[in-house]
Amino acid sequence: MAQNLPVRKYIINLSFIVFSYIAAAMDLRQLRYFIAIAEAGSFSRASETLRIAQPALSQHVLAMEAECGILLLQRNPRGVVPTEAGLRLLERARDIEARFATLIDHVRGPGTPSGEVRFGMPATISELLGVPLIEAAGAEYPQVKLRISEAMSGFVLGWLREGIVDLAVLYNVPDEKGLTMHHALTEEIRLFGSAVMPGAPPGDTISLAAALRLPLVLPGLSHGLRELLEEAAGSIGKDVTPAIEIDSYRQIKQLAIRGLAFGLLPATAIKHECAEGTLRSWAVIHPALTRGLYLGYRAGLPLSAASRAIGALSWSILHGLVASGAWMADWQGGEALEL
Repeated sequence: MAQNLPVRKYIINLSFIVFSYIAAAMDLRQLRYFIAIAEAGSFSRASETLRIAQPALSQHVLAMEAECGILLLQRNPRGVVPTEAGLRLLERARDIEARFATLIDHVRGPGTPSGEVRFGMPATISELLGVPLIEAAGAEYPQVKLRISEAMSGFVLGWLREGIVDLAVLYNVPDEKGLTMHHALTEEIRLFGSAVMPGAPPGDTISLAAALRLPLVLPGLSHGLRELLEEAAGSIGKDVTPAIEIDSYRQIKQLAIRGLAFGLLPATAIKHECAEGTLRSWAVIHPALTRGLYLGYRAGLPLSAASRAIGALSWSILHGLVASGAWMADWQGGEALEL
């Protein structure tokens, strides 16, 4: 064993020298270009985003591959996909970009935040938070470029893990290493149906077991709300067998209004229809159906001043939406959040 130590030490030192050489050879601009190309999945889309000529981007990647001595992007007719080496570079490049942003903040010192902030959120959250956040950010932080990306919760969580977004607002995030999550609010999931729907339950509540026996229109299995319902049903030994599956909240409500099925959605999503009398809702009990909403970011990497400012601003807006009744939920945090 002792005879192998000098060899291992030599290999470790050699690896450090090689990595240092590669890092020095690539400038931050090249790393940013590589991140954009890998995330876009094609040179053409990255070219539009960066407003850089496509041949120039190709030359940058070729230069990086020459410096590394290894293929970083696998080209195919539909675009590009990072190789294993490219994925390793992508992870490090995102870390370097994040740390560089905080370095600039440190050099500038206290002042107005600036730079780009990438914010991920499901479309159902964006409907309530997106526009107020964009308006407030434009007024309070004019030098910050806010980019909001929408997708289902599972995809947004993946973006957050991989560093594609700086901040995210998500439902029911599992407790996992590498992420810092702040619990903002908890909202109720209610059964609803047409006011004249046959088989409507009496009273104002219904057990989950009884709700599952009704004809239901629900999101598909890949949807976070469906996952929540499947887990709750499993806890009482029941299966979820919807009559109709569709991911659009709007279409779920329309099908319920037409009397074709009952639905299960957050109270906020059906607030207007219930107020107008086109839908009626029931609280689900035994067990109650609720879900939490969290503001999160990657742990271990410092947030830029711009990201901290936008994160705190989004928290304040969420609190205001709950306090005003625009978002029907129970607030779980303080009025302000320091990131």
